[in-house]
This record gives sequence, structure tokens and C-alpha cells, in this order.
Amino acid sequence: MKKVVILSVFFLCTITSCVSIRKQESVPQKVVQEVRSNVINLEQAEDLPFSALNGYFLKSNVKLSPEINFFTIGTLNKLKKITGITKTMSDSVVTPNFNDEIVIIIAMKPSKDFNIISIKRICTLNNDIYIDYEVSQKEVVDLGYFVSNVYIFKVQKPKIIINACFIDANKEITVLPFGNRNVKSPVDISDMLKNYTGVYKGTFPISNTENIMSVELNLKSDYTFYLKQTYLSLNGKTFESSGKWYPNSDLASFVLNNNKNLSFYFTDRNTIEKLSDNDEKINPGMYTLKK
Repeated sequence: MKKVVILSVFFLCTITSCVSIRKQESVPQKVVQEVRSNVINLEQAEDLPFSALNGYFLKSNVKLSPEINFFTIGTLNKLKKITGITKTMSDSVVTPNFNDEIVIIIAMKPSKDFNIISIKRICTLNNDIYIDYEVSQKEVVDLGYFVSNVYIFKVQKPKIIINACFIDANKEITVLPFGNRNVKSPVDISDMLKNYTGVYKGTFPISNTENIMSVELNLKSDYTFYLKQTYLSLNGKTFESSGKWYPNSDLASFVLNNNKNLSFYFTDRNTIEKLSDNDEKINPGMYTLKK
């Protein structure tokens, strides 16, 4: 039996309480109610520094369904997927540091109205981010063409982000889950450590071969782990490793030994799924472990 420290095997594979709330499909009603109750406390919330990201634009293939659309971005890969950089500013554009920052985009559907999107305040309370924004229309005579009104900016990243809550001038709130969160993600740290830790087992295919491996991951509530990987078709060769695991800021996923190539997603309390080095699902069902 061979022991290794690095998991090389996986490389193969001012806001007031007078508000209304527009509920998003993936946000539970309980969360919406909590957002409503927290708004009255925002005067004591911690402000988050933010600044505009100049030189970026929203790609034309990004679908803008409602009149106003919101995007929260926590990885460089996602930013590149939905934005481009203007050629005239390609040498001076600042790339966000996603270890310490997130990117937020507010985008309106293309129209002949020229609108200005501005941010009044961004703050954090109870692991949620609140973005107080305003849209004002600029009077333009005979514009003659459709324009996309977009504001792209970066925000200092709190340690934990559960939801992003957008509050307009009419005090209507749109609540969006942050990052990879779904309705079955941990609601907080305590929930994650109590209900999402344990021993997960399953089999993974080995890249570019017909072989498979048996995988057992013991995710412990003290933030340590034990991993056992056995090649089922290579004379039962086994690798063992251990170390620390770290939850990502959305609490929906985690990494082993602080290695982004070894990232997993909490599908629910009893299931985790291996993610790619871009924090995306590799092939649903093929890289899944269950308790």
C-alpha cells in the first residue's frame, strides 16, 4: 500500500424596511422571508468597497430575459465566458483578483432609451450581500439605434456569501443565490459541518482509459479529510492521503489541500460531485460520491 501526500490521481480525472421582494426560482421562500426581516438592520451592516471595471463588455450571446438582469461572478473562467475586453483598452484593463474580489454585473435589455446604472451602497449582513442601485434615464433625442445599458464592477469579497440581494430605487428586492449554490446547499457553516460531512464512496472513470477507481472520501467536521483511491483494474493498487479541506465562499463546494484542481460540489446532504479546475461539472453522474 503506497501513501502519498499530494492527490496526483485526481489530476487525471441606506435602505429601509419598506420593500417588496421579487423571488427568484432557485431561492427558497424561507430565504426570501429572512431577507425581508434583515433589511431593517442594514444601517448597521458593514460596507464593502467597490469600483467599476472599465474596458469590459457583456458578450452578445448572453441572454437578457427580464428588463433588468443580475450576474454574480466568482471565478475568472465565468467572467471570460460572459464578458469581453474592448480592443482599445486591452493593455490597461484590470483583471479582478478572485481570491479577494467578486464581480457583479447589472444589465438592462437593449433599447432605444439611454439609461445610467449607478450604485448607491453595497454592504454585507448575515452572509448576504446587499446592492442598493439606481437606474436613471438620460434624455437623448433621436437615438436611432438600440443600446445595452450595462454596469460591471468588482466588490471586496466577504468570507462567506450566501445570497446577493439587489435593491432598486422603489425598494424592490431581487434575491439571487451566490456562486454554485442550489436549494439543497448548506445554509451556514454549522449546517455544513453537521449535515454535510461524513464518509462518501463511489467509483470514478480514469481519464483516457477504460479503467475505473474506487474512491472513499472521509470529510470530517474538524476540516480534515482522509482519501482512499483504489484502481479496480490495476491489481487493486491503492493510494491514501489526508489533509485539510476548505469550503468555498458560497459554502456550496470545497477544495482538498487548498488545491483548486481538487474541488467538489455539495449536490445535497448525501452527495458530492467532483468539479473541473474551472469549478464546473465534468460529467453529471460520472464523478459522484454518496454517503
